[in-house]
Amino acid sequence: MTSGVPAGSLYKFLSHKRKVLSLYKRSLRHLECWCADQYGYGRTGFCYERTLLRARFDKYKNETDFKRATQLLRLGEEEFWENQHPFPLIFPEEPGGVMYERSWTHQLPETTMDHWEPQQKAMFPDYFDKREKWCETRMKTWPDEMKWLKESDKQNIEKGVSLTDELPAAKEKDGYPPFWWKTVTRALERPKVMTWFPKDQDSY
Repeated sequence: MTSGVPAGSLYKFLSHKRKVLSLYKRSLRHLECWCADQYGYGRTGFCYERTLLRARFDKYKNETDFKRATQLLRLGEEEFWENQHPFPLIFPEEPGGVMYERSWTHQLPETTMDHWEPQQKAMFPDYFDKREKWCETRMKTWPDEMKWLKESDKQNIEKGVSLTDELPAAKEKDGYPPFWWKTVTRALERPKVMTWFPKDQDSY
């Protein structure tokens, strides 16, 4: 089952390894911005500083004292905060980028197509034939999906594994994993206007 931890507090429940990897990646990206050509360092300077940064992380990668490792992580986070770039490089599709979740801004739920008119569905005969089969399969597999989620959580608790938002794989080979229809019916990340539509535009 999914975690009830708020999104803003999820970082507190990440493993120590995930936090260290996140800090290293953020430090590397901000270092690349500081070594950009406009600051006079260029690619050569970035490669040199990148090697020094990796050496600092590798120096304590085998630390066995968890208390000391947590303290080192806290000091690293403080150092990163003080030296972060004011205008870091943000990829378009990452949080804060110009294309982050752009395709979801005006996207309607997949269930909206249940209310389409027959003439609208007739423009996508292959898709709606598959969709009807997906809906039938979904109704059949739903009880087994919920049962497998509970069993998977119970197994993780018995093994001492912390619960996360990650869903388990299918219980059987070639089976259906939980919430498989969200992947099957997922919209395109970069939808394009279909030129063969009436009036050459996506108008319903």
